[in-house]
Amino acid sequence: MKLFGRPLPRFALPILALTALSVPSIQAQTLESELQTCVQYSDDSKRLACYDDVAGNLKQYSINRFGQEQKAVIEDAPESIRATISEAQKGAYGKYTFALDNGQIWRQVDSNRVIWKGGEQIELDRGMLGAFYMRKTSGGRSVKVKRVE
Repeated sequence: MKLFGRPLPRFALPILALTALSVPSIQAQTLESELQTCVQYSDDSKRLACYDDVAGNLKQYSINRFGQEQKAVIEDAPESIRATISEAQKGAYGKYTFALDNGQIWRQVDSNRVIWKGGEQIELDRGMLGAFYMRKTSGGRSVKVKRVE
C-alpha cells in the first residue's frame, strides 16, 4: 500500500486499521442526522442523553471537518429555495435589492431589467461557481443575485 507515492512501513497498516475503528460514529453520520435521531425520542431523559452524546462529539466532529468546512456547508445546502418578496427597492444603476419573507436580503448583480414588487413568489437557484439566480415562480427571466444578509 502506498501513501503519497511512497510505500507504507509494515507497522502502518495495523495503526491505520485501529484509527479507522476508533473514529466516533458522528463521522459516519452528519450532525443534522444525529440531531434528527435525538428529536424522535419521546422520553425526555433519553432525548437529553442523546443530545449530550452529540454535544460531546462536537469537538471530534469539528476536527474531522477541519479544512472542509465550506465543502460541508455546500453539501448540506439545498439546490433551490422558494420565498416571497416582502420588499423590493430600486437602487443605484437600476439594480434592485430584495427583502424576502424568510429574512434574507438579496441584491441584483447583473444588468437585466426587472420589474418585481413585494408579494411576488420567487425561487432562488444555485448556479455554477457560486452564483445564484432569482426568478418568479410563475416563470420569466432570471436575475443574477448576491446575498447581502
